[in-house]
Amino acid sequence: MTRAILAPALRSRNFRLFWLAQTISTIGTSLQVIAEGYLIYEITDSTFWLGAVGFIALLPVVPISLVGGVLIDRLARRKLLLVTQIGLMLQAALFGLLALSGRLSLPSVIFLYFIFGALLAIDNPARRAFLVDIVDRDDLANAVALNATIFNISSVIGFALGGVLIAAIGVGGTMMLNAVSYLFPVIALALIRVPDVGLDKEHKSLGVAMTEGIVTLWRQPTILGVIAVTTVVGGLAYPVIGLMPAYAKDIMGVDSIGLGILLSAVALGSVLGTFGAARLGTNRRGRSLIVASFVLPLLVIAFAHSPSMIFACLVLVGVGFVLLILQSLAITLVQLHTPDRVRGRVMTIYSMLHAGSDTGGNLVIGALAVQIGLTLALTAGSIVAILFSQITNLVLPDVRRMQ
Repeated sequence: MTRAILAPALRSRNFRLFWLAQTISTIGTSLQVIAEGYLIYEITDSTFWLGAVGFIALLPVVPISLVGGVLIDRLARRKLLLVTQIGLMLQAALFGLLALSGRLSLPSVIFLYFIFGALLAIDNPARRAFLVDIVDRDDLANAVALNATIFNISSVIGFALGGVLIAAIGVGGTMMLNAVSYLFPVIALALIRVPDVGLDKEHKSLGVAMTEGIVTLWRQPTILGVIAVTTVVGGLAYPVIGLMPAYAKDIMGVDSIGLGILLSAVALGSVLGTFGAARLGTNRRGRSLIVASFVLPLLVIAFAHSPSMIFACLVLVGVGFVLLILQSLAITLVQLHTPDRVRGRVMTIYSMLHAGSDTGGNLVIGALAVQIGLTLALTAGSIVAILFSQITNLVLPDVRRMQ
C-alpha cells in the first residue's frame, strides 16, 4: 500500500524491472563520467579539452536524432532499446580494455565519445518515450519523477565510489565495471512484456515524418518555452559537473577522492530534489519551473566563489536539488502535453537540445575558463542564464501558468 501511494508507477511489473535495471546501469555510467573526466584532465591538463571532448559526443546527435525520432515512433521501442544498450555496453568495454592495456590516447577517447554520443542520440529519447508503454497514463507523471531518480540515486553511489575505484583499480578497471552494469537493463528488457509494435501507423515519407516533431512544438510555443528554459539554464549550470575535475584539482586542491565527494554532493541534492518535486503538486508546475530557473544560476555563482570545501559541498547539494526539480518539471510538462503518435520525435528534440546545451555549456565555459579562470567563467554563464530565464518569463507568460 505504501509503495502504491508514494510511487504508484511501481505497481507495474514492467516498470519495476526497467527502473531497477536502469538504476544499476546508471551507477556504472556515473563511474564512467568520473573516470573519463579524470583521465582526460590527466592526459591534457586543460579545461578546454574537458569541455571539447564532451562536445565531440554532440556531433552525431543532430543527424542521428532526426532519423532516430522516427524510428522510436515506428519501431518496437523495447527491441530498439535492446540494441542501443548492447551497443553502449560494447563501447564501455572497449574503453576499459584500451585503458587497461595502456593504449588509450586522446584520439581514441574522442572516437569512443563519438560512438557514445551516437548511441545516446537514440537511447535517451527512446527510454523516455518507452515510459508510456510500461505504465498507465495516470501514473506517467510519477514514472517520470521516478525515472529522474535513477540518475540521482545512482550518481550518489557512483560518484562516491568513482574516486575510490580509480585510486584502487584504475580508470580501466572502473570502466569495465561500467560495461558489466549494462547487462542488467539488457536482461530486464528481455523480460519485459509489452506489445512490440510502433505507435505511428501513418508511415509518411521520412522527410515529412522527421519534421512532425518540430511542427508539433512550433504549434505549442509554451512547450517550446519550457524546453528552451530548461536547456539554456540547465546547460549553463551543467559545467559545474562537467568541469568538476578542474575545479577539484586547481581550486579546491583535492585528489580523485575529493572529486568524488564534490560530485556526490550534487547527486545527493538531486535525490532530495526528487522528494521536493513530488511535493510541488500538479497545479504549480509552470511557476515552479520559472522559480527554479532563476534560483539555479544563483547557486552556481555561490559555488564558483566557495571559500572552502565544506561550503562548496553544501552549495552543490542545493545545485543538485534545484537542477533535478527543473529537469523533472520540464520532462513531465513535455510528456503530458505531447500527442502519443509523435512522442518519440518530440522527446528526441528535447534530448537533442538537452545534450547540446550540456556539452555546449561545457565547451563554452571550459574555453572561457582558459582566458579568465573557472570562477569568473561560471559566474558569467550564470548571469546569462538568469537573463534568459526572466526574458522567457516576460515573453511567454503562459509557461508559468502551465499545470
